[in-house]
Amino acid sequence: MAEIVYLELRDRVQLVGENTGGDHVCVSVADVAGVYTKNAVLRDKIRNIALYRFGDGEKRQIIGQLRVTKEIEEQVGGCMLIPVGETDCIVECINPKWKDGKNRGWQNVKIGFVSLLCMFGGAFSVMAFHNDISITELFAQIYEYVTGRPSGGCTILEISYSFGLLAGILIFYNHIGKRRITSDPTPVEVSMRSYEADMNEALVKAWEREGKKIDVD
Repeated sequence: MAEIVYLELRDRVQLVGENTGGDHVCVSVADVAGVYTKNAVLRDKIRNIALYRFGDGEKRQIIGQLRVTKEIEEQVGGCMLIPVGETDCIVECINPKWKDGKNRGWQNVKIGFVSLLCMFGGAFSVMAFHNDISITELFAQIYEYVTGRPSGGCTILEISYSFGLLAGILIFYNHIGKRRITSDPTPVEVSMRSYEADMNEALVKAWEREGKKIDVD
């Protein structure tokens, strides 16, 4: 009876050139998929099957599930493969400096630039929204209606609103510094995952049209 092998292809993986002998990174089944079977010897043999080797200057490749299945069937006979994962895996070869922190200074500069861009962009959006709805005049009218006195510009309404806005932002983004308020994913993380999924799908479609994806002939 044929051994049953479950193959779970991942959607995206990153490999470091330094861990596999320089720039020529060798991609194996273990790098792109999870393998489960009761036969430990068969499992290890499948995991070590080579699928692709990056050349000089190559940074990305897409490997299809059918290609993985073909390589396994050609090199390991007598097993029945059951795919349960993705249909394509995007494999990226990253610079070892990104992993060991040698390029940490440049990364910090980029993080700082993006942080400042987000902060000033968000502040400008809030100010533009407040200007559109004339919130200063609105607060002045509310203060005068309630107290019977004209607003001096900075009243309890403005102060309360400022603190409330800060609290609302912290609660919405689920972060206070490095600490989370709850264990739920933050809106930013949800948006990033959605963006990553859309990007992966678009990348796979583009490579399929250009005939770059590694699949069965």
